Amino acid sequence: QTDSQQTMLTSVVVLLATLATASADVWPMPRSVAISTPSVNVNATITASTTPSNRLSQIMARYASSFLLDTGVEADLDVGFDEIRLDVLSTDESLTQATDVSYNITAASSSSSSVVVISSATIYGAQYGLETLKQMLSRGPTLPQSIDVIDSPTYNHRGFMVDTGRRFVPLQVILDNLDAMAMTKLNVLHLHFADWCRFAIESENFPQLTAALTDEQGGFYTKDEIKQMIEYANDRGIRVVPELDLPGHSHWGLPLMDSGELEYCTGSKPYSILDDSGGHTEKTLKLLISEMIELFGAEELFHIGADETTTLDDEGCTIDNIAGIESKIFQHILDEGKTPVGWEEVFYGSGGAEGFEGEAVINAWNEGPRPSNIIADGFDALESYSPAFYLNNKPTWTQVYKDIAQESSLATTDAALQFRGGEVSMWTDNYCYSLQCGAYEGATPVGAPLYPPSQDEAFSASFQGMVWPKAAIAAGSFWNYQELSEDDLTERISEFAERLLASKLDACPNDCDCDELSRCGKPYPILE
Repeated sequence: QTDSQQTMLTSVVVLLATLATASADVWPMPRSVAISTPSVNVNATITASTTPSNRLSQIMARYASSFLLDTGVEADLDVGFDEIRLDVLSTDESLTQATDVSYNITAASSSSSSVVVISSATIYGAQYGLETLKQMLSRGPTLPQSIDVIDSPTYNHRGFMVDTGRRFVPLQVILDNLDAMAMTKLNVLHLHFADWCRFAIESENFPQLTAALTDEQGGFYTKDEIKQMIEYANDRGIRVVPELDLPGHSHWGLPLMDSGELEYCTGSKPYSILDDSGGHTEKTLKLLISEMIELFGAEELFHIGADETTTLDDEGCTIDNIAGIESKIFQHILDEGKTPVGWEEVFYGSGGAEGFEGEAVINAWNEGPRPSNIIADGFDALESYSPAFYLNNKPTWTQVYKDIAQESSLATTDAALQFRGGEVSMWTDNYCYSLQCGAYEGATPVGAPLYPPSQDEAFSASFQGMVWPKAAIAAGSFWNYQELSEDDLTERISEFAERLLASKLDACPNDCDCDELSRCGKPYPILE
């Protein structure tokens, strides 16, 4: 080999190593990354090429300290980046299913140029660009001299479902999860707020729904807290989708049974909401859902659950009765200008969604119909495949990292327009004080000691340890899935877990097991 060949070979090796490091530093993985050595220092302020909106100003403020990194670390070259400029096409703050969150990052530091440019159509794309750039700095205050990142998600709906209709999830835990979601580019908080144990949101029309949620059963959000949650989420590019489960999973409504405002089939547990001939149930549900739709403001989707319904034919809760109330509620949501969503049973079980093809979204979760089947039947589809994405079932890291397209055609043809995306879920069944809060007979759930509000601190740690960093793996599945070896996935997620902890966000530490009652083999302290 000549000296020039050896030099060229060394340069190629260094470049490939730098590319691998930069790629490993960013999660979810960008669609395209091209960088070149040598490294340069970063001590930069964030600017905007147009007058920033209030929300963009908040985004810039949150990330400002991430790039002021004059720590004395020596880079390969004396030149560096001293400005990160946001070129945003529109500062409109509206946040919808169709919001464009793509972004590009370009930079080439030289004696005449020291600016990193993040180009995006919206302020939310700019936020994602800042997050990517921040993660590229996770190993130290230097960046490659030349950067070219092109990034956009495969799916517009990248969600995290939180079940607060069983064990109440404190507001601060929700806010902490929103911060972690922003780091992973998850953009939908699916708030499952009504189930066997509680209706977890204040209702002015039906205050008795939360009147009994005190002491050991305590826990619900005031309307002001929901507004705070939505604002906090929206400021981070995250929508909040409400879910009120019916007609099964509906013991939340039992406080309205004695007054006759909701009617149930009560011959055997679990009780199920009855669509009575007098119309009391329909009237109450419509009034309640309208109140919740108003509370959740601009959000387009409203989820009615409709999973695992129980038929009691001799009391009137026939399959036709179940389908009837589901259909009426779907139509009511459409009349309110929103899009109805239901779990897969709403079409493949009861048939309540029949006639709403092209207007409703079906949420797959079990090992039955997949998004391709749902789309073939005329609906938009969401994927919440339980073997991979139900974190309460304790899937492995490799199980969570899953290509949700199922068939490549879903990601490459017009069908992709109907495949909205995926969700990762944390159900709190295992924290109920008894099996489904008394809806069923059976063994007491393992996490029952953490059910009372007095155990909020231990529950919060338990919840976070079960969710993170696994939810980040799902975020990578939904953003831009790429084949990875188990070793590569482990390295990337271990790095991200350290990043979460460094950001003062709780997560299961690396090389540890976290379950309902313990972390790294150490039990959570349970207060007497």
